[in-house]
Order: sequence, then structure tokens, then C-alpha cells
Amino acid sequence: MSSNSTNTNSTAPTGGPSSGSSRGGSSLPVPNDESVAALFGLSLILVLVFFAALTVPRLLASLHHQGGKVFRGDGWLLKPKRSAASRAKDAVRRSLFMPPAPPTRQPTLRRGLVTTPAPFANDIEYSDEGHIGTARPMSLAEEEAKYPAHLRTLAQHHRQVQAARAPTHVASTSTVLHSLPLAPWFGRPFYPNHVNNMSNGQACMLLVYAMGFAVVTFIMTSGTGNLKRAGWLVVVQTPLVVSLGSKNSLVGFLLGRGYEKINVFHRWMGQLMFVAALFHVIGYVILWIRRNVEARQSAKYFEAWAAFAAFSLIAVFSLPVFRRSSYRLFFNAHWVGYMTYLIAICYHVEEALYWSLATFFILGLDFICRLFKSHYTTVTLTALPDFSGTRIEVPRLTRGWKAGQHVRLRAFTFKLGKWAFAEAHPFTIASVSETRNGQGLVLYVKSAGDWTRKLYDTAADPGKSGLEKGGAGTTFLNMNSSLASLETLGRSEEEGSEEGKVPPPLEHYLTGEKAPATASARTLVGFGFGTTMKMIVEGPYGGPCGHMMRSSFTSSLVVVGGSGVTYGLSVVEELIRDVEKLQSRTRLIALYWVVTDPACLIPLLPTLTSLSNRVSYIPTLRFTLTVHYTRAVSPAFSAKLKSLPGGGLPRDIVLEPGRPNFTQVVDEFVKWKTNRLARGSDGLSGVLVGVCGPGALAQSVRAGVDALSDDARRSVGGVEIEEE
Repeated sequence: MSSNSTNTNSTAPTGGPSSGSSRGGSSLPVPNDESVAALFGLSLILVLVFFAALTVPRLLASLHHQGGKVFRGDGWLLKPKRSAASRAKDAVRRSLFMPPAPPTRQPTLRRGLVTTPAPFANDIEYSDEGHIGTARPMSLAEEEAKYPAHLRTLAQHHRQVQAARAPTHVASTSTVLHSLPLAPWFGRPFYPNHVNNMSNGQACMLLVYAMGFAVVTFIMTSGTGNLKRAGWLVVVQTPLVVSLGSKNSLVGFLLGRGYEKINVFHRWMGQLMFVAALFHVIGYVILWIRRNVEARQSAKYFEAWAAFAAFSLIAVFSLPVFRRSSYRLFFNAHWVGYMTYLIAICYHVEEALYWSLATFFILGLDFICRLFKSHYTTVTLTALPDFSGTRIEVPRLTRGWKAGQHVRLRAFTFKLGKWAFAEAHPFTIASVSETRNGQGLVLYVKSAGDWTRKLYDTAADPGKSGLEKGGAGTTFLNMNSSLASLETLGRSEEEGSEEGKVPPPLEHYLTGEKAPATASARTLVGFGFGTTMKMIVEGPYGGPCGHMMRSSFTSSLVVVGGSGVTYGLSVVEELIRDVEKLQSRTRLIALYWVVTDPACLIPLLPTLTSLSNRVSYIPTLRFTLTVHYTRAVSPAFSAKLKSLPGGGLPRDIVLEPGRPNFTQVVDEFVKWKTNRLARGSDGLSGVLVGVCGPGALAQSVRAGVDALSDDARRSVGGVEIEEE
């Protein structure tokens, strides 16, 4: 192995350490370049430790709520259905929380939709006693007095159990410091509607890092020392940059952030490192020209040129024009580039071996974690014309994720492209983990690109796709968790049927009866036909930031746009599930969905109606759904609404034309709804505002939250925003 690190007069084009001796009679010793670069890297790690320490209180609260079972809980690995013994134990535990007597108003089941009057908590008429600036808020006893007589005992029991099992609410650092001058400014978007949409606080951190990078490059050195220092800064920061860009990062775990949240730092640090490498190489080229170094002598440093060429390959194909148009080209350039760089730099500078080994360890750990998180399984595809997308269900994977997390899909079929198996596409999970009926992981994929359009065409016309059609007698019910254990029926080979037969009436599925022998082999009841496909499902990734527990907030306002409803569905259902388990402080949930065409609501009605029906059995919880549409209602949609049970939508689902004013929505939700809720001795535990959708939507919601006064925030225990 050749090394230029011991030769202080070396003219290699990538960095090595300086001799450490004094220069030109100067009394100040020149520090070792590698040591200075290592100290700069250590300072960056200390900054990460500082921000990680800010999340420790929430981490401890989460550990306490999970009973110390960190890696055994949801959010780490997708898992199959539990054993029968484990499910029986959970059923006994759930039976303790069922109402002692059935409600006076029973829901009805007609034509596949569960319809019910508004939840009991929604029927309570609140006065203005709880509004800001009035005499006093409503007490728990006063609120319970408004319940029907047969629900008062149940409500008191719920509150007692919730007090013992509800997660501890820990306010975020931004909530605590919000009243300080300029504190809200750091959370606002640095460049509205920008593709990265970083905050002012993140922009300031990137600027400080750039300034520190420049200072360390030129401090206490000159001439060729600057060039070597720049080279060492590139080498030393390589492990940290790779860690910030990996899917399974220790840095992300300590900060409580998914890889997509910290990727902006990975890109910025990588860009500055390329600038430093470019400065290093150009500086030595100029030095060679001045010293009349022959070209064949500079060509001796082949490993240095190979390292720089690999770095350049990464930098060029990381430009937005390549990253957005061809992600596969971007990805392949990345792994070819960093593998070449890590090997070549070790031959160029011997001391770089340790930094390369650290980087290889991080890459290897990430690869192993990806293997453990990957599942080769069969998925069910269903075309949803009204939604203009595809419903994907993974029956085998039923638990292991948190609301708001996403998975990455790789399809093994040529119908989605020749290299479909090499492309990983991320999609937010729309279902909740471990449902009562054992439903699998569900995704809703909007047809917005080439891959998603091909997926929709495959699901819409499986006969032309050439995909597997499954065994005879396999019939799937195309609905979410709204119909209990009726999701998948008639899978036995003995219940085979002839192709082309008309499916049985829907009553066969709603009553739990097995499908007769006349059922079509691939019929999905409700919204058309579907097929199956082999895929690798990798995940879960992302999720709540800073170890936040959504169930620790008193109320949640969820705002979604378009296909972002997948985030809203999973969050709302998880909140309701935690309330059912009496492990939540949540008492008010509002979901706002902004869509272009209101017909998108039709495929999701079973799920949404089911959520409303479940809330009707919880006397301490209120839930509302408002759908805002921007396109005129079509006659076909009006006809579908009239054909629904009751001649229209359930009372808790409201259709509103036009775009909402989120400044008014947020203000009303915090001041006029959350602040009216009865409060115990510890008061209210805060408002969570979740948003998922286009940048303009997130910006308007953020503006509405920023417009809240400090008094309004304090009265409800703080307001926190979560952007996906």
C-alpha cells in the first residue's frame, strides 16, 4: 500500500496530514491536519448529542409507557399475525373495556356500511364557559352530568383507567421556548413551497456549519497546508455524512427523526465536502503547474484521481435534474461512487483506512437492518377508479408499525418495467397496526407517475397483466377494517368455482357465511376486480418526531390533502384504538381532507364510517370529519350519495366546497373546541396539529398555528405541529 501521509512535501491531489513542525521560523507550531479535522468532526457529534439530549424526557416517557420494551414495540419491524393464544389473551383484556350495557341507539348494518347517529360525546351541548377570557372552564363532573344516565358510570370508569394507563405528556422544546423572542421564527419555512421546505432554524444550522467548515479549513495554516486540511475534512466527515443518509441510522434514532427528516443535512454536508475536495484537487494542479511538474509524475497518483472521480460522480448525479427524473441512475451512481471512493482513499492516504472502516461498518449495519426489515410476500391489488389509485393490502403483515410511517415496495413483475425489482417506492401506511380482525397492512397509491399508473392498470385489468390469479375460490372483500373479520373469505381449495360466474350477493359476506361455489375466482366485492403480485415490503420507516406519543395530547387536528389521506387514516385510527384500550388522553379528534374531486370519498366510506361507528361506543371521545373539494360535484357522485344507506353521508362526515381558511380552522379548534373540554387537576395536555400534503397546504396550516396567541397556547397546554 502506498502512502503520501508521511511526506510533507508531497503533491498528491487528495489530503494527507502535515508534518506538524513549525514553518518558516514561525513560533507557533502548525497542528496536525488530521487532528484538526477530527476535532471538527467531534464538535459536530457533540452538537448531535446536545439535540439528542433535548429528546431524552420524551424518550423516557415513551419507555415508561411501553414498559421498557423499546425494540419489541411498534415502529421497528413488520410482523405477521400473532398466535391464537396471544390473540385470545388480548380478547380477554379488551372485554374488560366493553360497555356494561349496550347503548340505547344501536347502529345498523346495511349494504356493507355501518351507519349510526353521531357519537354520544358529539351530542353534548357545550356553553361558552370554556372559552378564553371567561370565568372558569367546565369541570369533569359538569361534563359527565351532560352524558346520558346509563353512560355516566362508564365515563367515570374510563377516566379512572385512563389516569393510570395514559401516557405521560411531555411538551416539546419548541413548545416550551415558544414564548421567547424570535422562537417561532425558527420553525417557519425558510423558502415557502421549496422542494426541501426546510425551516429557518435548519437553514441557520446549515449556515453555521458552512462557516465552521471554512474557518477550520484555513485556520492556523497556509499554502499547501490549506489543501491538505481540506482533504482531511472530507475524509473525517465521511462516516457522519453516510450515517445521516442511511435508512437505519443511529443518528436518526438518537434525534428521534426518520431518515427523510435529516436527509437535508446529509445533502448539505456532502455538497460542502465536494467543494472542499474540488479545492484540494485544483489547488494541487495549480501548484504542479507553478513547479513545472510533468504530467506523467502527477499521473502516478492514480488512486487519488480515482477517489476524486468517484466523488464527482456522486455530486453530478445528485443534482435535482437527475435525482427527480431517474432515481435509479442517482442511486446506482451513489453506491458505485462511494464504494470506489472508500477503497481508493485508503491507498492514497494510509491513515484514512480507519475512517473508511468506520464508514463500511455503518453501511453494513444499514444493509443488515434492511434485510431484517424486508419481507418477500404476496400483496393484493385493487383498482379504485373514484380514488384514481390502487389499494394494496399485505395480508401476511398485520403489526409492527406506527401511524404515519411508510414502507418501500419492490415489485417482481415485468409489467411495471424491466427494472421494477430494482426500484423501491415509498408509500405511507393507511391502516393501523394489529387490528381486531387481523387485517393486513394497507396502502392507497395515487396514480401520479409512470410506476403508479402501471400499477393501477395492472390492478384494473389483471387478465391482461399476466400476473398470477391465485387458486380457485379465492374471494376478497374490498373494504378496510370496517367490517370486522369479514376482510378475506372463501380461501379454501374445496370451495372452488367456475370462471365467469356471477358473484354472490353482498349479504353472504356481511353475515359471515362462506361464499357459495358460484363465486368468481378473483372477485373483490364492492369496487371491482383485483389480482395478486409478489413484492418485497421493506420498513417501516419515519413516524412521529422526537419520540412523540400522539395519544398523550388532549386533542388532535389532522389536515391532509389528496393522497395524504393515508397519513390521516392511520393517525385517526391509531388514536381511536388507544382510547379504546384506555391508554390515551385524547378526547377530541378532527380530520380535514382537501381534495379536488369529492368522488375520492366513495372508496374510503367503509373505513371512515367504521371509525365514526367505533367512536359512538366511547362516551369520552368526539370525532368529526370535514371534506373540502375544489371541483364541481358530478351527477354520478350525487347519484352514489343518494344510493348510500340513509340517502346520504353519515352525520359526522361533512362536505364543504372550496378551500378552507386554516387560520380560522386552527383558531376555532384550539379556542372554541379544545379549550371547552373539561379538565382535571392536571389541566389539558396540549393540541397536536398533523399535516400531510402539498407544500402550500402545509404552509397555510403552519401560518394558522403561528397566528395563535401565547394565551391560547397556554390555555390548552401548548400546540405542536407535525409535518409529514
